[in-house]
Order: sequence, then structure tokens, then C-alpha cells
Amino acid sequence: MPDLGLFGREEEVSTLQSCFQRMVAKTEGTIVRCDVNFTTDIPQADKELVFVLGHSGVGKSSLTRSLMKDVARLENALFVEGKFDLTTSNEPYSGVSKAFGTLCRQLLSHSEESIAAVSDLLSKELNGEVQDLLLGLIPELSEIIGLPTNAKKSAVKNISSSSLENRQERWKYSFRLLSRALNSVFSPIVLVLDDLQWADVSSLQVIDYLVSDMQNFNQLMIIGCFRSEEVKEGDALSRNIERLKERERKCGFNLTEITVHSCALKDVNKIMMNKLSIEDENETLGLAKLCYKRTLGNPFFVLQFMAMLEKEDLLQFNRSESKWTWDMVKIKQRVCFMSDVVDLLQGRMEKMSEEVQLLLQYAACIGTSFTLDTIDTIWKEHGSGKSHASSLLQVMQDEQFIEPYDNDGYKWFHDKVQEAAISLTDVVNDAFKFKIGKTLIAALNDEQLDRRLFDVVDMINHGDVSARPDLAALNLRAAEKAEGLSAFESAKSYVQCGIALLPRDCWTSHKDLTLALYSLGTKMQLALDNREAATTFSDAVFAREDISVMERLPLSMAFIDKLSAGEADAKKEALDMSLNLLNELNYPLVWSKRTVAIQAVHSLLKTMKATKKWAEKNDDGASMIEMTDPKNLAITRLLERGGFCSYHLELMFLSGLSISHQARMTLKHGTNDLSGVALVNIGFMSWAVLNEDFSTALMCVQKALSIQDSLEPRYEGYARWTGHILCLCWHLPFDICVAPTMELYKTALRVGDVEYGTWSLVSAYSWLPYAMGQSLTVLLKDSPQLISCFEELCQTEQASIIKMFLQMVQNLINRDGIVPELEGSTFSAKRDVMVTFGPNYGNVVFVEGELLLLSNIDLAAERALRDGDKYQKLLPGVFLGMIEMFHRGVALFAAARRHKKRKYRTNANKIRKTVKQWIKDGNPNVEHYDLLLDAEHAALSSKTYDKAHKLYQASIESAIKIGHLMHSGLCNERYADFLLHTCSDGAVHRMTEAIRFYREWGAVGKVNQLKHQIRGIGGSKEACKTPTEPSSPRSSH
Repeated sequence: MPDLGLFGREEEVSTLQSCFQRMVAKTEGTIVRCDVNFTTDIPQADKELVFVLGHSGVGKSSLTRSLMKDVARLENALFVEGKFDLTTSNEPYSGVSKAFGTLCRQLLSHSEESIAAVSDLLSKELNGEVQDLLLGLIPELSEIIGLPTNAKKSAVKNISSSSLENRQERWKYSFRLLSRALNSVFSPIVLVLDDLQWADVSSLQVIDYLVSDMQNFNQLMIIGCFRSEEVKEGDALSRNIERLKERERKCGFNLTEITVHSCALKDVNKIMMNKLSIEDENETLGLAKLCYKRTLGNPFFVLQFMAMLEKEDLLQFNRSESKWTWDMVKIKQRVCFMSDVVDLLQGRMEKMSEEVQLLLQYAACIGTSFTLDTIDTIWKEHGSGKSHASSLLQVMQDEQFIEPYDNDGYKWFHDKVQEAAISLTDVVNDAFKFKIGKTLIAALNDEQLDRRLFDVVDMINHGDVSARPDLAALNLRAAEKAEGLSAFESAKSYVQCGIALLPRDCWTSHKDLTLALYSLGTKMQLALDNREAATTFSDAVFAREDISVMERLPLSMAFIDKLSAGEADAKKEALDMSLNLLNELNYPLVWSKRTVAIQAVHSLLKTMKATKKWAEKNDDGASMIEMTDPKNLAITRLLERGGFCSYHLELMFLSGLSISHQARMTLKHGTNDLSGVALVNIGFMSWAVLNEDFSTALMCVQKALSIQDSLEPRYEGYARWTGHILCLCWHLPFDICVAPTMELYKTALRVGDVEYGTWSLVSAYSWLPYAMGQSLTVLLKDSPQLISCFEELCQTEQASIIKMFLQMVQNLINRDGIVPELEGSTFSAKRDVMVTFGPNYGNVVFVEGELLLLSNIDLAAERALRDGDKYQKLLPGVFLGMIEMFHRGVALFAAARRHKKRKYRTNANKIRKTVKQWIKDGNPNVEHYDLLLDAEHAALSSKTYDKAHKLYQASIESAIKIGHLMHSGLCNERYADFLLHTCSDGAVHRMTEAIRFYREWGAVGKVNQLKHQIRGIGGSKEACKTPTEPSSPRSSH
């Protein structure tokens, strides 16, 4: 479109530039290197999301391009466009792939260092399956990663084992990673996506992925343009915009809507004056009025109107007078029957040769852009044979119907031109499109067809044909590819078209094809939360007696996977389905409800014995066979789902029974995707549940993790998180556990496992820092961003746990004293806890216990007696259990010394014995636990007071040595209490030291509490100066 000068667009231009300047100003052009590690240390860059809406031709694209000058003035800034297509609205990611293709081409002209940095990151972080799919979607990416496009092979079938949720999350991670990588070279990036009214649902999701990515710290502005008249309330685009408005503040981006209206008469007149080089507005006003009446002020229509007048010599340049002239009478006669711009454009097209008109229609069917090779293939088959396609394309280009695009391609000058070409004659009908589709199928080899699969299938689906199993199979292929791309809406449409193309006797003549279509249809409807529609598909399968249980298993698993992710009632339904299918596969798991507990214990002991024997062979897994039998694989998968659902339904014996059988399937029949998870769980349960020797459990876990690398990575996050957090953290120093726990976040997200990716962040940024006694400012600083990240990822349980810990910190730093209840504006146990089981409630038990210990140790002791090992039962194996049990023991010993009651002493000694076992098992984190509990035990008897002094001092030195600020304060506080109890010297000094450590830890409430206590100690003996003490641990530990 010729430059309109943006007449009458001053307000819209100002709004758009304000959005751009707001983004640029915040980070002052600094580019942050792309890092896949989660971080809270970099300030968030504002992202801008702008929707530009208005009728076709009003100048939306011209408005967005007004930013190009602003972008050009900034170093490393980039402006790129992607456009969606009228004819390929079902094709996943079409406009997005074009935009990213442009970004990749721009990167190739950058420095070799930048290319290498992006290449290394993407090659490392994107596993083969997603990498292959991205290469198919964005061919230009192959030149960056270094893999030739022709070496790419569709990997859709390779990811069939991934759940739909994992697959979608994997795509989210991939798009975000690609965006971060490119944004670390180009910043700011202004990404324009035009004609969103034709975008598929998956593309709209990508906008959400990119603009809500809180780990992209560089400047990104996304501008989405769409025709307001073609988007209705309730449409996918409308729903997406409303959802983004709700998330705007939470996800750290600004959303702006700019409505572009048609030009007023005065602006149309200014366009006339500008194009005709006339300064007197009265001279062009009559022509402007006529033009305004016919075009309603639409800028594109105005320009086409003027172009028509010039073509038909109704608007002429008088060279002798050097001015434009026109005859208003003739112009009025010419335009009196013209209805709109499509008529006007078609009038121009009709004056072209028949060959040009025919080629215009062929090109319009292909899409918004097309290559010379594609159009040449169609022309050779269906053209007149008189002229070459290239010469006709040149005519179309001269007439400004099309313009060059990429290296050997063309695109339409405006989508209204494409619309005019499509409706030029009645030639372009469904049969016409079907004919082109068949031509491309015959002409393209398999790899070429795979690249253009959606285009071709969309064309053949216009044909009025039936009973074409070959075309049904092609639709199945397109549906599977769309499913692999997480484009579930598109996949659903292809399935429906495929089923419509099946013959009447499809279940007998093409059983496999029919079953595949119905099974995939069920999965897609479930993915889109259309259970009623999914049931319609599945009922057609279940009604047939000639379909075996193994043949309908994919369909059944789709229901089980979907129900497993639901609430308790849905999980119960999934569990029942899993158990029933196991029975049908002649693998009855449960004999009866009455015997499940006995079965579970017997099975766990038997499996543990077999697992131990396997681990003792020093087998690293290389010699283990792979499980290939479909039935055994199905049984293993059903056992996993059964175990998952029963755990969340608090059916712990059934969960343990399922896990033990999973492990036995591996030991008996070979490795499978779930082997690492099953064997790690058995190792963990052997000591956490069955009280087996920890060294045996550790050996099993380490061996299980050693075989995980050879397995399909879908469950890697689950397996490694379980192994690290529930086992290895009991064996390794906490500070050594931080890095691998952070690495688990990346490991899990690579395979779309958001659940265990976020659990890793909970462990690395909340649990471990607290367990290590680091400054509370760490939790204060990191928690808000973690909460935002988890809520953006819809991981509400993990977000809730971070809120609990944040509320605990807020209570501890309260200057008026520690608030002992878990209540506050960030989190309220009364308001926010809905269940009394599982991780959420287990963390409530932990946090409430911590607050009581530090605020009122007597109440902490009473709670310890009442609740006992509640935390360990709720969250067996989680390493916070060490701290919870230790603190419980401290409170019980304190009460035993104060109240002289056996119940406190007995329970405290049980804990002391457990801690000594941890020491024996090689736990390096609990030395000062053991020393302090021994000191508290020695303090119960005057006969061992001397020993108590030494043990208290040793516990303080041990806590300081590992940099544990909280426990350095706690050990000093408990020593001070002992000194007061025995009327010994040094209590004030010890209390002062406790205050110093608690202050460095950040617990202001505790500091003020102890300051109040120290005033009441008094006594001349307390003035004595005690020997020099160990120095404070550094808070940076």
C-alpha cells in the first residue's frame, strides 16, 4: 500500500509510540543474555501487547509500520511481521512461523558469535522431537541449528507417548526458549501479527506464551491486527483477548487496544491533495466528497478508487500545465454502479488477459503467499499452455496485485486483492480447490507434501466426494501432525473431515484407519474439554465387539489421563477404569478391598528384595532388556495411573501396591519409560515406609537414576525430583543439592513436565534456603516472582506453598513480635487450606510448627505431643522432615526440663535416636542437630551438666561452621535457657549472641522477643565477660 502519510491518525500513532517508548525506557536498551535457568535477580522488562482493530483497509498495517523508524534508530532493534491467511485458517502457527522465519533470517546476517550462542542454546535445550517439529514449522531455523532442512523428518509419531498436557507445555517452553534466544540478540523486538481474525487457536496461544514469559528479561512488543467486523463475541480471538486482560497485571505486561476508524472527509481530501500535489483544499473537495461517498473514507479503498480513475483516464496528468485534471461528470457516470472495492478491483482484473485472470484465481486459492515452484506446478497441469507462469506473474506484479516475497515467492498486495481474485468468476469453487489439491498430491514427493500438508489437505477437503479412504488417511496424517504441534482444534477438524470421507463399511473394509480416526477424535475432544463429543466418538468404538481391549486402549488411556488431572471424583473414575482394564488384561491388581493392606506390604517387601538384588549386581542398566511387548507396556502404564490416582485419593496401600507392581514389571520384563520412576519410588519407600537400611535405599535410587538417561525423557523430571529430594538430600550437604535441583527445573520443562519443574523451584528457592538457614531476605526477595511464575503456569499448589513460606517470613519479621498463627494477607490457613492431606497441608503443618517453636516453645511442645509424626506421614521423605523432627525434639526436651514429665522426655528421646540413625546413615546436614539434642538430654540431669555445657558449645560451633544462621541463634538461645535454669554465668552473653544470629537471619520479631527477655535476666554474675566465641556465619553462605 502506498504511504498514506497517516492522515487523521495522529492520536493512534501517538498511542502506539507511547507503548513503544514505555517499553524502551524501562530497561534503557540493555540486552540480557538468554539463560534457561530460572532467576529472580534481573529486573522485569515491560512487555507490550497491542491489539489494533478496525475494518479491512482502514490502515492498520500502515499504523504498525509507523514504528519502523523508531525501531531503526535503536541498535540491535528489529521489526518483523507475520500474516495469517484467509484460505489456510486451519493451518497451525502459519503467521507465527512466518514471523519467526524472518527473525531467523535476520539472525543469519548478524555476527557469528550471536549465531553460535543461539545455536548452542537451542541445540542443547530442545530435545530431538521438538527440534524436528520446529524445523518443519520454521525451516529457516535449520541454518542456525546446523541441520539441513532436507534431513528433517517428521517426528509426530515419536511423541505419541507424551500426554497432551506435556506436549502443550513442551511447545510453550520451545516457543519461549526460541523467543528468549532471539531476543537476547535483538532487543527490542517488535513482532507484528496481521489478520488475527484468521489465526488458528494454537497461534493465539503463542501470543499468550510469549507475552506472559516472565523469564524473558528483554524488550518485546507484540502487535496483533484484526478486522473488527469479522470477530464476534465468543470467538476464539475475543476469548483470548479477555483472558489476556485478566492476566495483564499478574504476568507483567501492558495490554493496549487501538481502534482505527475510517478517515473523515477532511482526511480523504488531504490524501487527494497529497497524491495530486495540490495545495488548495477547495480544488479537490468535490472529488474528495465523491470518493468519500463511494469508499466511506477507507484509506485502501480511496487509493484503489484513485488508481481506477487513473487507469481509465478519468484522472489525467496534464504535462503542459504540470497538473492533474479530471471530469467530475464522467467520473460520476463511471462509479454510479460501483458497490465496493472488491468490485473496483475485479473491474481492473477483468481487463487483464484470460490467462492472467485464471492464474490470479489459482494463486488466490493457494494462500496469502506462494512460491514460483508451486504456482508453476499447478499452471503446467491446468493452465492454457500458451504462456509461462513467470511471465504472467510479472504482469500481476506490474499491476500491483502481488509483490515479491522471500527469495522465490510472492504475496498479495492486500488481502482485499486476494478476495477479489477468489470471487473474480464462478470458476473458484470447491471443485476447483479440490482439483488443485489433487494436483499437488500427485506432484509433491513425501517430504514436500509433509511441508505443505495442511495447505493440500485443506484444499481437498473442499471437494464434494465421499468414500475416499485414501483422502481420509491424508486427513489422519494432518490430524496427527496437528496433534504433535499441540494444535488440538485443527486436529479435531481434520479428524472430522477424515471420518466423513470413510466408506459406509469402514469398520470392516478399513478397520485400522477408522479406529485411528475415532481414537484420535476422542483424544482431541478431551483435550478441548468436550467430554460429551469425546463420548460420542468413544461409544462408536466401545459398541463394537470386534475391537479388542488392546485396540481400544489408546482411547481408554485418553479418558484416564484426562480424568487423572481432575478433582477427586474424576480421579476415582480414572482409578476404577485403570483397575477394570487391568482385569481385562488378566492382571488383577487387587484381590479384595479387605486384603489390599496385606497385599501391599507383602508386595513391597517382595519387590524390595528383588530390587536390592538387582542393584547389588552393580548393573548400570546397560545390559537390561527393553520392554517391547504392547500388553506389558499397557499394564505398566495402567499401574502408574492407578498408583497416581490412589495416592491423591489417600489410598496409600493401593498406591504402594501399584508402585511395587510397576517396579516388578521392569525387573521381570525390561525397561520402559516409567522404569526410573518405579525403581526410585521403591528405593525411597524401602526406608521411608518399610524402615529398611538407608544405604540399600540409596544404592537402589542411584542405580535407578543411572538408567534414566537411556529412557524416554517424559518422566525424567518426576524420577529425578523423587530421587534427589526424597533420597539424595538425606545423603548430601544441602548446599551441594541446590545446583542439581535447579537443573531439574530445566530438565522437566524440556519435556513439558511443568509440575515437577515447578516443584524443583519450590525446593531450590524455598525449602533448601530455609533448610540451610540462609537469610530470610532470600525468601522475601524470591517469593513474589515465584508466585507469579507458578500462577502463570497454573500450578496453584506450588504457588500456595510459596505463599505459606512468605507469610511465615512476614510473621517472623514482624517488629511487634512473631505472629504464631499462619494467618495474614499473603496466606491464611483458615481461608486457603481446603484439604487436610497432601503436600499443601503437609507444608501448613511444617510452617505452623516453625512459628510456634520460635514464638512459644511450650505450645510447640504440646503440638509436638498432639501431632507426632503427622508431617512425615503427609510428606514422607521430604528433607524438611529433618528440620521438623529436630525442632519438635528441641521443643519436647525444653518441656521435659521445665515440667519434669516423662511423656515429653520419652518422645524427645525417640527423635534423638532417629537423628543418631541419620548420622549413622551418613547424613552430613544434622551434626549440630545431634549435638544440640544430646545437650538438651544432658541438661535434664545435674549429673551431666558439665557434659551439657560442652555439647551446647559444640552445637553452636557446628551450626556456625555450616553457616546456619537460624540454628546458630537457636543453639545459643537454648544454651542461654540452660544457663538460666542452672544459675550459671554467661546467660546474657548467650542471649546476646542468639539475638545477633537471629538478626542476621532476619527474624526481627524473634530479636525483639529476646530483647524483652534479656531485660529481665539481671544479676551481677551476668556482667562477666565470657571467652571469645566463634565468628558469625556469613549470610552469603
